Amino acid sequence: MHKSIGLIVNPMAGRDIRRLVAHASLQSQPEKALTARRLITGIRAVPGVSVLMPNDRQGFFAWLADDLSQPESIKLVPPPANTWEDSTVLWVNMLVQAGADALIVVGGDGTQRNVAQAHPLIPVLPIAGGTNNVACYLGDQTAAGLAVARFLREGLDRQEAGQTAKILHVTLPDGQEEMALVDVALTRQAYTGALAVWDPSDVLALVMARADALRPGLSNVGGYNHPVGFADDFGWMFKLGRGGPAIPSVLAPGLVARLRVREQSRIAFDEPMHLKANRQSRSLSLDGERTVVLRSGQSAKVVLRRDGPLTLDPRRIFAALCR
Repeated sequence: MHKSIGLIVNPMAGRDIRRLVAHASLQSQPEKALTARRLITGIRAVPGVSVLMPNDRQGFFAWLADDLSQPESIKLVPPPANTWEDSTVLWVNMLVQAGADALIVVGGDGTQRNVAQAHPLIPVLPIAGGTNNVACYLGDQTAAGLAVARFLREGLDRQEAGQTAKILHVTLPDGQEEMALVDVALTRQAYTGALAVWDPSDVLALVMARADALRPGLSNVGGYNHPVGFADDFGWMFKLGRGGPAIPSVLAPGLVARLRVREQSRIAFDEPMHLKANRQSRSLSLDGERTVVLRSGQSAKVVLRRDGPLTLDPRRIFAALCR
């Protein structure tokens, strides 16, 4: 039976202000094309599995297809006639409706958060292609494409090949719902600005679904004393400020800062956390990017659940194939 993999490469991932305030590398379009080439090479090694890509209005994916060998084996999915702006959420929906059996998405934590916002019912493999890549696979990309193609071709059990992702659900004062895959931070800034958070003194509270000392970002600070893995059925919360011990944190590639942790606690699933704004704290950062501005006195509720996309793990796929 023929299978299809939807491939999304975020053309804007890895191009934010952290190229100026840190030593993060620029993820250029040719570099993204190389990543796509490696993934597709792995996919093409498995007969009966094809590639779908969104045909965006800026022409990035058409350029990408032309850059690849055998572009005729890649199907470009056109956007709906009534849409005018490109987005990761739109692309996910386009590929799912076009019949993709799994998704491979190249981008950082922000891109993968957008994928989760689309609520795809098919499995997803997030590939590192941004600045902070806590929620992403970091291994060889050719092997990753091969793994997803074999997962589909061999009909492996989804739960054997991956796991449902944890989601930090954020309820805003007006009832609007937001989400994060890695962390939610309460910051001092009363604006979103350049989105990325790189000044440790801006952060007053941090709720983490994952914390890894080897992955840069706000949650990195948790990895040094309370690591939280993808498979762990809990999270962690820090309250930051004067009076606590200074813990080093890699906020972005080439940027080390010290965050002072005053209080900390373990978070269970469905346990509500409340982040309240005052004169010193005015915005929420979701997966490292300031997204929501709060007025003084307003409070956002954060709840951790395991109800995100089914996230594939190439290592688990190959282990299952060996059994």
